[in-house]
Amino acid sequence: MTQHITIGSEFFQKAKKDYSDWHWALIREFFQNGIDCGSQNIWVTCSAVEGKTTLTVRNDGEVMSEDVLVDSLLCLGGSAKNFDGDNTGGFGKAKEILYFCHDSYRIHSGNLIVEGNGATYELTKGDYINGTESTIVIGPDTYGDDVANKLHDQFQKFCFYGQWRGTFYWNGAAQKAEMRKGSPRRSLDFGTVYSNKSASYKLVTRINGIPMFVQSTGFDRCVVVELAGNSDEILTSNRDGLIWDHRSELSDFITELAVDKRSALRSREQRYRHYDGSRLCHRSVQQEDQRMAVSDILQIDGLPESESESESEHEPETQPETQPETQEVKEYTGNVLEATENQAAYHVPVERIRVSVGDEFVIKNETDLVVPTYYRPDESDFSDYSRKLTRIWGRLMLQMHRLFDHESEFAVGFIFSEDPVEAEYEEGQFGKVYYISPAKLIEQTSTYSKSWKKRFKLTERGRHLSIAAHEFVHGLGYNYHDENYANKLTDVLATVMDNRKQFNWCWK
Repeated sequence: MTQHITIGSEFFQKAKKDYSDWHWALIREFFQNGIDCGSQNIWVTCSAVEGKTTLTVRNDGEVMSEDVLVDSLLCLGGSAKNFDGDNTGGFGKAKEILYFCHDSYRIHSGNLIVEGNGATYELTKGDYINGTESTIVIGPDTYGDDVANKLHDQFQKFCFYGQWRGTFYWNGAAQKAEMRKGSPRRSLDFGTVYSNKSASYKLVTRINGIPMFVQSTGFDRCVVVELAGNSDEILTSNRDGLIWDHRSELSDFITELAVDKRSALRSREQRYRHYDGSRLCHRSVQQEDQRMAVSDILQIDGLPESESESESEHEPETQPETQPETQEVKEYTGNVLEATENQAAYHVPVERIRVSVGDEFVIKNETDLVVPTYYRPDESDFSDYSRKLTRIWGRLMLQMHRLFDHESEFAVGFIFSEDPVEAEYEEGQFGKVYYISPAKLIEQTSTYSKSWKKRFKLTERGRHLSIAAHEFVHGLGYNYHDENYANKLTDVLATVMDNRKQFNWCWK
């Protein structure tokens, strides 16, 4: 005689322990189900009496057929989704936390009604409703209290970190989930990293805009990891975390974010423009060559040299709205560099451009926007501000090397980033490069349009000098902002201040 495995009520009671926070999982799974079935509205009513909490969640999405209801929803491990299309679910596990582990449950979808407790239920038919309504009765917690407030907190959390076009309601009060991903930062094997200013020190992992879990970080922004692909290939079955391979990469990313947020959030798809010229250098036996290089810093044909330290009136303080860099880059005299191994790994397009530039110059663009012609030395409207800032920056870096008698060859350049970065040192395909950021990206909160605004005043000598010292220490091999870096920077700044007059020529 065929026998069946009996499932005791204790089995489902342990389901709550499968989640780091079952209150969060309960709200997340109800809302994800409603979104997956095409709902435009999800209504939640919650009340508590004598320690017991009654939660009702209703959506206006596609109703379930009897086959789906019995063979998928009410079948352990079964699912009608199978991770198809835009469906987020499909593991067949959430039903344990949604229904089976509570005191009782009732499901009304279309004209089908299920009432049950644990593994026992009764299926009947009744009045037809659009969508699905689920009601569960949740027993008191270990302290004998109801969980209504905890569920409401998780509702607010979901709405804050989620992004969905529909509307949620809690006891009649409407609420939207509208947290934008923010600015794209970099790609991971399992998704894309974004950041925004919605919260501080939080990382939220989402799929199709639905927040799966939230972690703390050491970064004073909200970091959003938007997962790509089917959830069964990325998430654990309880969806509180990623599968092992991806979990390790996410852990490494969070560690990197704590150690060096600039490196962690750096786009792996930077675009470079490389202008040929002589590299700046400090060699103890080449003093004459050094002076020759200094005198040639970005002497652009057709743009006369000016000794004034005031800012140019020809360049507006804020540049016009920028557009994504989707068009073909214009042709220049010269050859495109062959892709190096590093370029192939990060898909970095590089151009070598021959113009009348006295010294080697590199533009590094970490945004998806066009670099304005005001900041490009191959353009006729390359501004006085850009030329003078480059001259100041190149001379400062050269004088730093002289002061500390640090022999090195290097280039200078501009970096454009959505981060609040003022300068950067990089050693890579162009050797050693000291970048300064001439402009910051301003986003209009009402229209989300972006424009470039000049970052520096040319008379800010103390600011220029401190930034140069900061990057010079990186150039000495101190890569991370740890205690060793801080100690070395203190030593360098002390020497610089004692020899401040030696830098006066940099602004002439």
